[in-house]
Amino acid sequence: MSRNRLLLLTPPLLQPNCPYPATMHLTGFLEERGFDVHQRDLSVKVALDVLHEYGGEEADEFIELLQGPLPIEAKRGASEIIDDIALWIRDNVDPDFGFSRYAEHIAVAVNDFGEVEKRVRRRGVMDRPLERHLKAAMDEVRPTVVGVTCPFPGTLVGAFKIARWIRRHHPDVRLVLGGGYVSTELRDMTDRRPYRYFDDFILDEGYAPLAKMLDPRTKISEDSVPAFVKPSSRGLDMGEDFDVVETDNFVTNLWNSGRWHRLIMARGCYWRKCAFCDVRLPYIGCFRMPKAAEIVDAMQELGTHFHFVDEAMPPSLIEGVCREILKRKFACEWWGNIRFDNAFTPELVRLMAKAGCIAVTGGLECADDRLLKLMNKGITCASAKRVLKRFRAAEIAVHAYLMYAFPTQTEAEALGALDFVRGLFAEDLVQSAFWHRFALTVHSPVAKDPAAFGIEVCEPSPAPVRPKGAGVFARNELAFIEPHSPDWERIGKVLRVALYNFQQGRGLDKPASYWKRRVRRQ
Repeated sequence: MSRNRLLLLTPPLLQPNCPYPATMHLTGFLEERGFDVHQRDLSVKVALDVLHEYGGEEADEFIELLQGPLPIEAKRGASEIIDDIALWIRDNVDPDFGFSRYAEHIAVAVNDFGEVEKRVRRRGVMDRPLERHLKAAMDEVRPTVVGVTCPFPGTLVGAFKIARWIRRHHPDVRLVLGGGYVSTELRDMTDRRPYRYFDDFILDEGYAPLAKMLDPRTKISEDSVPAFVKPSSRGLDMGEDFDVVETDNFVTNLWNSGRWHRLIMARGCYWRKCAFCDVRLPYIGCFRMPKAAEIVDAMQELGTHFHFVDEAMPPSLIEGVCREILKRKFACEWWGNIRFDNAFTPELVRLMAKAGCIAVTGGLECADDRLLKLMNKGITCASAKRVLKRFRAAEIAVHAYLMYAFPTQTEAEALGALDFVRGLFAEDLVQSAFWHRFALTVHSPVAKDPAAFGIEVCEPSPAPVRPKGAGVFARNELAFIEPHSPDWERIGKVLRVALYNFQQGRGLDKPASYWKRRVRRQ
């Protein structure tokens, strides 16, 4: 076996209530095959240090409350204080700061790496704690290879700050960047400047590429990676995590509170047909489903609380997992993402509840039959509502992902969707939801044939003066023109204001026209 030693790092800043799962799955896979691999979560460590520095003793007390076993309702006030500290830092010290993201507005669809590099070189509130914890990890592990995951735009600056420090202090270490942001945004990267920081950029899953870096003689290939990879938490201090409770809504709080073990039930998406989705990328298109027993074996080893972060958990596999849980009399709680399709029969939904499922999330998208057909969602409003009634009867909570501004959508269709969603809240069929504005991504079916959806893609103009080595950096979200499209800024505000009230139990008797008038008066 190679003498190379790998250190996997999660950069700041991410949600602080439980570790992001990327390094845990890579560590579990590589450990099992005898590689010398270590991991550290620098995100939560940096967040805690910033709170200690700017919040003082009062913040220390609130952090202890948020790390403790108190019920969610009791943590709301402490979370508000933490949010106030974050806002003060953003307004007075570092305009890019947020406790679950950093400089996200710069990293979203940025074509010029120079804009990112400015933030990387500029000192901010997270630099000193990041460097302190990074030094401790490097001194302890003494790696020959450092892998950094960059799952979201809000971790991009932190990832490059890590690489910059290691380049200066450990120039012989091989630096690798991977993760969701790299796999989606950097596939077309021609800019050479990022290579000042990282030696390699890994697209898609890192299991086989990292194994080859550690031992070029390895016979591990992408095809040999199992459908289910058991994560390892070795090297992570789970006691440092803390909740952030932003609302009184149970379902909305699931993402930011609770110590969930994040697992992937199946790799890829069993549907992989939605026109707005990155179906051409492996993380969506390469569907592989393990045996249910493998999943429950891992669950029993890890703990009792789980969040399945699949694109969409397959109904047949869910059934197998539920039966395994019940056969073993394994008491647990879990939730995850699904499609609201007819495969979720009353019998399956009742089985899920009996096996510990407490909530599901899923896409209703534009909540309009014409648009659902156009985007090839595979559901109708009526069929989705039938499924939602089954979850309500089983007392499984539901969060709905909603979309507006999909190509060819009219204002009337958007307001009709608002009335449909209002009805779902009124019947208590969904308890939480969020409107997302449609984003055209380069790997989606819409981008492949924009004319079929009535839009024209706008390619960015090259900068008049480009520094040496400059080229395309990130390319994922595409600008487009849709003739005669509605005023989506105004309509989006109507949808958000109405939905905020629905989630508070207000205005459930008010039609879409009421919310349109109310926003116009503001």
